[in-house]
Amino acid sequence: MIYKFIDNNGSEISVNSLSSLQALVDSETVKENTKVKAGLRGKWTTASKIEELVFAKDEIEEPEETQAPQGDIKSFITKEEKTEEVPSETKSDDLPLASKPEEVTTQPWQNEKKDIDEVNNNITHENEKPEEENEKEIEEEKIDHTYDDENIEGISVAASIKLGFKKIFDFSGRASRSEFWWFYLTYIFLSFLVIFIIMFLAIMSDPNISDSALDSMSYIGYVTGIGTLGATIRRLHDRDISGWAILLFIIPLVNIYLIVLLFLKGTEGKNKFGEYPLSLIKK
Repeated sequence: MIYKFIDNNGSEISVNSLSSLQALVDSETVKENTKVKAGLRGKWTTASKIEELVFAKDEIEEPEETQAPQGDIKSFITKEEKTEEVPSETKSDDLPLASKPEEVTTQPWQNEKKDIDEVNNNITHENEKPEEENEKEIEEEKIDHTYDDENIEGISVAASIKLGFKKIFDFSGRASRSEFWWFYLTYIFLSFLVIFIIMFLAIMSDPNISDSALDSMSYIGYVTGIGTLGATIRRLHDRDISGWAILLFIIPLVNIYLIVLLFLKGTEGKNKFGEYPLSLIKK
């Protein structure tokens, strides 16, 4: 998993594993109050709140009389014996400079610098060649923000109605929520208006018109409903659902579920039924 932290310069740095982050803790590059987050979508917190990290506790200094000698005990004893054997007049301080043995010691700060260099090399390697997991998380984050509502260029009511009538018998492709619902409501309103006018004129011309004749006129509404099939199927396509699912509208409760789906936002990006129906705002 990726871990990110903010260094003393305010820069955001990523490491590819918890062990790399622990190495930064051991080198005191990351401290208990350093801001850290796990993953690209995690929330910022302090390093002390990540249970997996281990921080060095302050060591209690021992009294001078009980403090163990630093370094190797054997070398300490050997050194003490050699000091006793050398006479005072031939101590190493009095020897010529060329005869003094050269002592090569490694200072603690040199080891600390080496650890920091190794961690920095790991960070550089991550930036140059990110792992597949990192690439997938970054790509998913980009997709999530690409199709946010503020990045989508909507279409007007008039354009939605016009597009719906233009594709009235088009059963392929996708239809956005605005395109479907503005066309659907307009089409149903016009259909009932036409039926009402026909029935009104029929009654005015013959007040004794039979009930069966009125009932036959009501079937006109079912015929006009065929005009909404194309838009409904394209709306289901926008949800990445096959158009044959429209047959499930005759099943109780299932039809309620499908109606709810018609109100939901379509799948982001391209799906198996076509491109995204709306345009993205160009920045």
